Amino acid sequence: MPKRRYYRIFGLTPEATEQEVRKKYRQLVMQFHPDRNDAPNAQEKFILITEAYDVLLGKKPIPSGHNSGAATSEQEREERMKKARKRYEEQVIKEKLEDERYYRYLTEGRKWKHMRWSAIIGILFSILTITDFFLPHHFEQDQITHYRTNVASGPNGQLVSLVKTAKNDHYWISRINSSIYKKTRNIYVESSWIFHNPIRIISRGKLQYKVFNIHFTFYNSAWLMIAIFLLPVVTMLYKRKKISFTFLFYACYYFVNALLLLYFFTGNRWAHVLTVGFL
Repeated sequence: MPKRRYYRIFGLTPEATEQEVRKKYRQLVMQFHPDRNDAPNAQEKFILITEAYDVLLGKKPIPSGHNSGAATSEQEREERMKKARKRYEEQVIKEKLEDERYYRYLTEGRKWKHMRWSAIIGILFSILTITDFFLPHHFEQDQITHYRTNVASGPNGQLVSLVKTAKNDHYWISRINSSIYKKTRNIYVESSWIFHNPIRIISRGKLQYKVFNIHFTFYNSAWLMIAIFLLPVVTMLYKRKKISFTFLFYACYYFVNALLLLYFFTGNRWAHVLTVGFL
């Protein structure tokens, strides 16, 4: 089948999609464009690439052949070269217009308004998270009801145990010992002021108190959370017609927004924020 020849020029199979053809064309045309490549066969390769592109996308039929004669062949070659350059320029302009439309779609529509709100909420959450480091902590009474020792690996490779409380909360703690489930199961849960993020468990013994750090919490990863919360602001300030901007935009639009919603509506944080930590 004559069309297979054009697929071979692109290094593709006849099952290739239109998107794959366009992508391969962009790669090859940049490689063999006469203004970029001064190799003896670059011009001929450039002509063949453009011809293959037009044929595979149905923009022109498969050529039936060319007239003979040196002068005619040279004249025909120059004509084909002009058409190839014109096709390339048209493609470049088309892609620039498509990129411009897509950029405006991202930065002027409904999604950009969402990005603004994400940036505002991200800044607010970052400020509150930093403030949480400097405010007093809450201490709530609770009681251990269940425990499983050494069921996971925590920071620095230390073993971490899981405990469940009467309030149906679960905490990952390290260095668990008999003071938390044999001597007494009464505890205080220390948490941050605004978000009420758990920090430590304190066993309430008759003679002494034992402190157990809580792992795998938002409080432990506060600085990472702040960096994520501020990504929408970074994206809005970056705002370039580049693939990196598109990647950042969608990372914020789906991942960061989902994390903001999850963070706000779990653990009754919405109530803690609205009451500035008093509830």
